[in-house]
Amino acid sequence: MKVLIHDERPDKPEFLFEIIVNRGYKAGFAKDSSEIITMLSNDQYDVVLSNSGYRELNPEHHTQLKSSSVFIIEITDSHNHNHDMALKADLYLLRPLLMSKLWQALEKPFKY
Repeated sequence: MKVLIHDERPDKPEFLFEIIVNRGYKAGFAKDSSEIITMLSNDQYDVVLSNSGYRELNPEHHTQLKSSSVFIIEITDSHNHNHDMALKADLYLLRPLLMSKLWQALEKPFKY
């Protein structure tokens, strides 16, 4: 499985990338919504794991992302979590993030 990590925070991305790669998954990293779309166009990813800013995608990028076959997981703060938002992820994980929940989430898209 190949995971595209989306994290706009400059000081945090290495952590997610390292644990995902160490678990045996292939991974890429996107710093913003334009880079997500470019990377999905150039390579096949199974999951987009957004650690921040998923809701900040512009409408065009969101439409492109949702029309792809990628499964979208957003890591969010419990006080910001809202299922009624227009820009919905396929699955939400709440902070603080438990690694067991992340591994379950990465397996989830393939259990259907």
